[in-house]
Amino acid sequence: MGHDVDYNLPDGTAAKLGPVTVGVPGIAWWWRSQFNELAADPTAYDLIWTHQPLSPTLPTRNSDLWNRMIVTFHTTEHAKYRLTKEGVYPRRLMPYHWVTKQLERWFYDQLADPDIDGPRYTVVSSQLKEEVAAFGIKDATTIPNGVFTPKMNAYKPIREEYSIPNDSTLVFNIGGLNHQKRPVLFAKTMTEVCRDRDIYCVIAGDGPLREAVEEQASDRVRVIGYVSNEEKWRWFADADLFASLSAYEGLPVATLEALSFGLPVILSDIPAHRAVIDEYKATGACVSPSPSTVSKAVKKFSGEGAEVTLPSWRESAQKYIEYFKYWTKTGTSRFDMDYV
Repeated sequence: MGHDVDYNLPDGTAAKLGPVTVGVPGIAWWWRSQFNELAADPTAYDLIWTHQPLSPTLPTRNSDLWNRMIVTFHTTEHAKYRLTKEGVYPRRLMPYHWVTKQLERWFYDQLADPDIDGPRYTVVSSQLKEEVAAFGIKDATTIPNGVFTPKMNAYKPIREEYSIPNDSTLVFNIGGLNHQKRPVLFAKTMTEVCRDRDIYCVIAGDGPLREAVEEQASDRVRVIGYVSNEEKWRWFADADLFASLSAYEGLPVATLEALSFGLPVILSDIPAHRAVIDEYKATGACVSPSPSTVSKAVKKFSGEGAEVTLPSWRESAQKYIEYFKYWTKTGTSRFDMDYV
């Protein structure tokens, strides 16, 4: 409030070479055009807040531009390359992710030029500080995204509409059906888990792996596709647990949303999930992605959830405002502040 703000977003059309989607090169070309426009009038804005910028060229080293810029990371290309090496993404994509990782390192190496004052860096979760340090960013400030936390009793139950018994244990999962989230592994795991006792699982979301996930669907494992916000909150309000077996998360928003409804969480043992459990003292556990360990966790934590204190969007916005004010007041590119 009280500020003039311009929003500039790409049109969402994926760049392609023939039938092959080349997302990062297309995004990088979009950033190149944005930086060229900004460089033409580097003092037009008091503050330029960028998210995941990546450009094949640097149009200027003029600090009038870069010292007005804040870069926020939600994930990294380095992480995607590591996941490809580990077999999470198809290995045929290894050359592509190697190139995007090199582009990421090259771009931020250029911004580390001593003649460039700025930009300043923030990350949305604590483990991302280690990721960005891998390509030379040592002074990132952690400001977590806020969570919208509606009242659980504001949403009517939904399971009866899907013929899921009220006295059964309902495990809910929502997210993009892509390689990073490992939805096929999750669906196969829950198929085994749901054989043990009166357990049902609902998988919501859409993405390139939806058809493979739907092949695992059954009376006990429901794959329902995209849901509206209203439906999502109803599932959170009516579920007994939330589960995710993602191979990687920058900030696991769906997990935080589940915690805002007081749900216990069963999560894959990755840094982002461990951070959530530790930082918010959440009810639940990080487990290996196997039917036996997930089944034990479902039995242990069902009905054991408790509300936790999570950062709201208003609180996160206030921290960014404090960060912006500190930066514009001191004019320095180094910060001792750190928010977790």
